[in-house]
Amino acid sequence: MLKKTSSKLFVLSALCIFLLFYSNYSTINLSYGAYAKAPVAPNGPTVKDKVLKVEKVTDGLEKPTSMAFLGPNDILVTEKETGKVMHVIDGQIQDTPAIDVSVATDIERGLLGIALAKQPDGKIYVFLSYTESGNDADGSDFEDNVDPSGNRLYRYEYVDGQLENPTLLLDLTAIPDNGRGEHNGGKIRIGPDNNVYYIVGEVGGHRTQAQNIEDGPEPNGLGGVLRVTQDGDIVKGDVIFGDESPLNLYYAMGIRNSFGMDFDPVTSNLWDTENGPTAGDEINLVYPGFNSGWSLIQGFSKNDFMVTGATPDDLVYFGKGSYSEPKFSWVTPIGVTALEFLNSSKLGTGYQNNMFVGDINNGLLYRFVLNEARNDLSFDNGYAENTGPLADREVNDPKENQPIVFGQGFGGITDLQTGPDGYLYVLSYTGSLFRILPSSGNITNWTSTASIGTTTKGQQQEQLDNNDQINSQNDNSVPAVIVGINGDSSYSPNPISIEKGQTITWYNGDTISHTVTSGQDNDKDAGEVFDSGAIISNQYFSFKFDDSGEYQYYCIYHPSMVGEVKVD
Repeated sequence: MLKKTSSKLFVLSALCIFLLFYSNYSTINLSYGAYAKAPVAPNGPTVKDKVLKVEKVTDGLEKPTSMAFLGPNDILVTEKETGKVMHVIDGQIQDTPAIDVSVATDIERGLLGIALAKQPDGKIYVFLSYTESGNDADGSDFEDNVDPSGNRLYRYEYVDGQLENPTLLLDLTAIPDNGRGEHNGGKIRIGPDNNVYYIVGEVGGHRTQAQNIEDGPEPNGLGGVLRVTQDGDIVKGDVIFGDESPLNLYYAMGIRNSFGMDFDPVTSNLWDTENGPTAGDEINLVYPGFNSGWSLIQGFSKNDFMVTGATPDDLVYFGKGSYSEPKFSWVTPIGVTALEFLNSSKLGTGYQNNMFVGDINNGLLYRFVLNEARNDLSFDNGYAENTGPLADREVNDPKENQPIVFGQGFGGITDLQTGPDGYLYVLSYTGSLFRILPSSGNITNWTSTASIGTTTKGQQQEQLDNNDQINSQNDNSVPAVIVGINGDSSYSPNPISIEKGQTITWYNGDTISHTVTSGQDNDKDAGEVFDSGAIISNQYFSFKFDDSGEYQYYCIYHPSMVGEVKVD
């Protein structure tokens, strides 16, 4: 291990101790916001390109997390909390699952990832990642405080519609340091080298040297991209981090948590998404030896979102390990999830090999164009809107999202895949599966300039003055607008004064999801009086106040957004 030191080491250590405590504490209180997933838009999802359309393939799945194609119109889908791998044929969910495994389900635990590998002899291997229950009962960790057995990667054989002959490839701890079942990652990809790549988070606050804590315990296999052969063996060849276990498993480390990764079909480079805590969602180019910087750096290092004062020189490096800045970052987290390269021209040549990314908070689908060398993102071509604010590779204000937003209204997105038909499939945590395909036989490149969810100050006032539709649907309620992240000016008007028995309808005029949740951040009883859940852009939430009093409220995604209702 190469230990990088600096003159700030003592101060940094003290700050890290503070951060460990604070991050655990704040995660407990902010967690609800992180898991308030976007609903599907009332009229269904849409995309910007008018020559494309969104078609529902099926619904009725239970909290689906990942999918893999056996063939055209033949899909295996994992369900987080049932532990079932459902078989979807021609849009119909089959009655009998391919397998039903026992899973721990608290927060981000569950049946999380799936990948297929067809063998030369005709066999089909199916790889599953899941948090295995400690007593063979689904959800016993949440209901009965039974510790899970572990975060596990299994290989099965697909035989006559069933998954058989399990082989355990990786067995990692699922016991958190902070008492919470979060940051289990779980996505699986088969690499161009035919090896299995599995991404796992730091699992409830583990702080080892793999999380860049210099005097922490040795790495334990968490917080990185792990790589094994399809038989579960160590990949032979150049040593990346080290030749001793578990360093010989790591392809990358320093990763907080991820719900998406994919290989570029042109270069074979691996890219991932990474979730920040209260700031710094990321897209990364993941090379052998990549150190993403967690838990000292999240987002661009210059921003110091983690308030550690750390630079790349303060990270912990093994072997060929090195740090690289994100290729893109959101200052305000969106709950970034799936990542997929569209290895197809079926939606138009302008989209071929583009990167598509989803989020869980807003139900938005993002599109990115790579540069000629395909080692970075480019905003100089392929977009119809002004990309000037994205020149710094950072969304500093949610409205800067506009050029890269390709679609909306999908509900919280958990997976993206290119189907055998060449179309883009979008899996929603709400239980629906969609695909994006041509609206006709004529395909053109993306040229639409339609904006999604943009609201100016003048439009906000217009919405307040012209609420006929909202009023007619909500019994002539008192209108309000969710303006955006701006302290006590985030909701307009603020405060709102009404009479007992009146209803308020909050309309989301921002570009991202927000909530209307009673109480304040860190209140134990927050949300008990009223809680909207995620209100996606251009949608609304109504609540009738039957009792007099003063009601404070806030957004659980963005706790600095605060408002007040005064009921006479």
